[in-house]
Amino acid sequence: MSEKPIILHLVSEATGQALEAVMRACGAQFQDAEFALRNWNLVRTRMQVGRVLAGISHEPGPVLSSLTSPELQTMLRVGCARLGVQVKNILDGTIHFLEQQTGIPAERHPGGQYVRRIDAMQYVIAHDDGQKTTDLTRAEVVLVGVSRTSKTPTCFYLANRGIRAANIPLVPHAPLPAGLEHFPGLVVGLTIDAHTLLEIRRSRVGMMLPGRSMAAPGMSETSVKPYIDPVNVQEELLWARRLCTRHKWPVINVTHRSVEETAAAIIDMLEHDGTSSILPAV
Repeated sequence: MSEKPIILHLVSEATGQALEAVMRACGAQFQDAEFALRNWNLVRTRMQVGRVLAGISHEPGPVLSSLTSPELQTMLRVGCARLGVQVKNILDGTIHFLEQQTGIPAERHPGGQYVRRIDAMQYVIAHDDGQKTTDLTRAEVVLVGVSRTSKTPTCFYLANRGIRAANIPLVPHAPLPAGLEHFPGLVVGLTIDAHTLLEIRRSRVGMMLPGRSMAAPGMSETSVKPYIDPVNVQEELLWARRLCTRHKWPVINVTHRSVEETAAAIIDMLEHDGTSSILPAV
C-alpha cells in the first residue's frame, strides 16, 4: 500500500455515476495504491469549471473527466496543464470510435442525457395510471398489471434512465384502451404473489385516518371489499396473466424484485427488442 493516497478528481457534467463505475473497476486492479476521490458533478458552465480548477489547485492530483462540451473540455485541459496535473476524458476514445463507425460527427452538447430524462419524466407523469391511453405513440414501453404491482415506481425509475414509459391498470372484464390494443411496441405485464398483493392492498386501505371511510383514495366502500378479498385477488391475478398470455406480452413477477431489478429486466427487453436507445448516466 502506498504511504499517501493519490488524490483523484472526477469531473462530470451529470451525476458522476459512470466515472465512479470506471474508477471502481479500474482501481480494483491496483491493490497497492490508495485513491482519495474528489467528486465534481453537474459541471456545465465555465464558472463551474473555474471552481473545479480552484479545487484542483488546492489539492493537486490527476483528473478523470466525462465532459462532452469541447469548450469546457479545453478549459479544463488548459487549466490542468497550467497546474501541472494530468487529465483524461473517459469519453473521447469511445466517441471517436463511434464517429468512425457511423460516419456521423458527435453532437457533443452538454447535458444531452438530462434533456431526455426530463422529457421521459414528463411523459411518465402525463401517462401514469391509465392517463392518455389514446395516445401512446411516443411510448417506448407500456407496463400493465392489476392495481398495486409497482407499475408507477418502475415507470419513474425507467424515466430516470431516459425511457418514456406509460402504465395502464388492468381491470377484470373492462375493455382494454384502444391505444393499448394497437400499440406496436413493447408491452410488459407485471404480476405479484397473491398473498403479497393482498398484504399491500390491506395496508393501503388501512392507511386511511381514523374516523374516515375505509375506502382508499379514489375508491368507494363497496369497491374496497373485493379489492382485499383473497379469492377475488387470486382470480384477478389469474385473469391478468391469461390476458398477457393471449396478447403474447412478457410478464415479470415483482414479488421478490426491487424496482431497480424490475426496471433492469425491462431495459434488457428493450435493448433486445431494438426499440429504445438507453443513455447512461455519466
